[in-house]
Amino acid sequence: MSAVTRFKSPKDAERFFAAYDAALALWPIAHESLKVATRYGMTHVNIAGSADLPPLFLLHGAQICSTVWYANVGALSRHFRIHAPDVVDQMGRSLPTQKLKTPQDCSNWLCDLMDGLGVERSSIAGNSQGGWLAINLAVNAPQRVEKLILLSPSGSIGRVHWQTFVHLLPVLLRPTKAMFYWNFQWLTTMPLGEVHPLAEQFMIGALSFKPQELSFGTVSVFSDDQLRGLTMPTLLLIGEQDGTCRPQAELNRARRLIPNLQAELVAGGGHLFPVDQADTTNARLLAFLNESTVHQKT
Repeated sequence: MSAVTRFKSPKDAERFFAAYDAALALWPIAHESLKVATRYGMTHVNIAGSADLPPLFLLHGAQICSTVWYANVGALSRHFRIHAPDVVDQMGRSLPTQKLKTPQDCSNWLCDLMDGLGVERSSIAGNSQGGWLAINLAVNAPQRVEKLILLSPSGSIGRVHWQTFVHLLPVLLRPTKAMFYWNFQWLTTMPLGEVHPLAEQFMIGALSFKPQELSFGTVSVFSDDQLRGLTMPTLLLIGEQDGTCRPQAELNRARRLIPNLQAELVAGGGHLFPVDQADTTNARLLAFLNESTVHQKT
């Protein structure tokens, strides 16, 4: 199976890969790409930072790809070896052989990926659905998680807000550029303008992949007992203007249940606040990650 078979046509594959490369070009530092074999297929990983730094995995939200971390990798890679995979069965450069259908599949995939990269234990950060993947790994394989960072992990601590589906439906019914940008702008408080590489990648991917390839993964709200079991140091940040969830309610539930938690709202932040409030996000993540960290580097 080749990557092109995931697309409606070879021309669609070419258009998406060009859009992907344009978004990845926003990364402000030198980086390398690897293909890692897992039992769910070949996973594409973008890597930055010196090999002698402690590892940090960055897990993107549904259908956004690892390119979304362009506003964060510069600051984070000065202190950590960044591993940013394209989730194996979503839009991106990975090549799945089977879908991640269950929570166990999702944790198995990440464990396979870590093994393939030679990483026994790492801090894990996830935005949106990537936050769900991060919690799920911490629930199923806590020995693999050093510190846990949850960035607006909608659908994990509370149900996804109904207006999320109201914004998705018009895109499905009338997939024009205006509709895609309207939907994408709702996720972020930064002005996109007429053209933004990340929004273009999202739009072109949605139009180019075969429908059966567009998996939205396994997402469900974690139980009280599962959240109580997250004993590793955990940071929860939610954009105060995130319309995909009820930010304060999720913060309150997490504070009540997660034992070793730091949690706060990000002022002026939307669902994609790691991008639209990048300086604030990077400073907060580094403060948390370097706090009592044996491998801390200056």
